[in-house]
Amino acid sequence: MCNDRNKGGDNIGELKTITKIPVGAVALMGAVLYAILGLISGIISAIGIAIGVSAIQNALPATTALGSGAGLEASAIIGGVVFGFIGGYIIVAIVALIYNWLAPRIGGVKLELQ
Repeated sequence: MCNDRNKGGDNIGELKTITKIPVGAVALMGAVLYAILGLISGIISAIGIAIGVSAIQNALPATTALGSGAGLEASAIIGGVVFGFIGGYIIVAIVALIYNWLAPRIGGVKLELQ
């Protein structure tokens, strides 16, 4: 049995070039990350909507019959997640396609793998 690490297989610390990115997998990962950011953004927006609706109802008591604004708050959260996912998928897919087009022409990203 040969224990020499320099023979066969990948050398430790060798530079590898990423020449192509799988568009679907990377776009899905980006979409999930953007959906999480959309959830955070939606929650912050919902808090702002709740504060705004409360301020309006305190200033104009006649508007209390209009409701609490819970529908607006829920739509801000759901919309943030849905549009974050869809937009993230599209944006990351476009970036991956551009990378796949440019990498052979100008060189890909080089990584040192261990």
